[in-house]
Amino acid sequence: MISVQEVYNRCGSCRHFEPMFTDRMSRTMGECKGKPTHPTVGAQEFGCPNYHLDRSKLVPGTPLPDDADVSPAERERQRRMAMVQQGHARDVADARRSTPVRRAYEEVEESRPKMNYIPLSLGDGDTEGSMDRHTLKSILAEVLDEALNVSDVPMAARFKGGKVIVQPGNAELQAKEIDIDVLFRKVVAIRDKLRVLEQKINGSENLDAAEKVQIQQYITACYGTMTTFNFLFRERDDGFAGQG
Repeated sequence: MISVQEVYNRCGSCRHFEPMFTDRMSRTMGECKGKPTHPTVGAQEFGCPNYHLDRSKLVPGTPLPDDADVSPAERERQRRMAMVQQGHARDVADARRSTPVRRAYEEVEESRPKMNYIPLSLGDGDTEGSMDRHTLKSILAEVLDEALNVSDVPMAARFKGGKVIVQPGNAELQAKEIDIDVLFRKVVAIRDKLRVLEQKINGSENLDAAEKVQIQQYITACYGTMTTFNFLFRERDDGFAGQG
């Protein structure tokens, strides 16, 4: 029986390698049990993602990494999982930082004593009109939201608490999971920024009419592309509108 010893990360030191014969150049050739459909491979070949160390086939004294007994595929899976977890933590942190001003005002309103009505001057000292405190703060919050380009757009109820799962073509790789709430806030942020960009272009004095029309066509195309996400909006009028 042919025996072979190879250094780390060579086919000859992999548990899947079955030596079969030695070719004219004295190279040990064999079959890869990890890939039954794989052609004959040489013991000196390397770089396979399914490599799994067999210490009995290892050349004595070969330096090994700390995770030598972990296959490259499993090592990559663990790395991707850590990246997904870090990305999810960043998305959650971003979502918390982007809470609309209206929501913050409502929380403050709930924690403070209520005043029934605030007299409002209608001009020339007339104070016959009045407005309750909650309505006034709601109006102020809307003004601030508009000034800061922040929207508190409701999402379709059936998607609340859900997740978007992006599955790689390779089933061995870790899927990416995104909270739909986080995705929806990012979509709304894109919509708001496109609207601000559109307003700035239309109000610009440095662009002529032809340039404004040309840039507006690109913005309209962006709106059309983003209509894919309109199913997330509870109110149809809050979504994107393309050329039509």
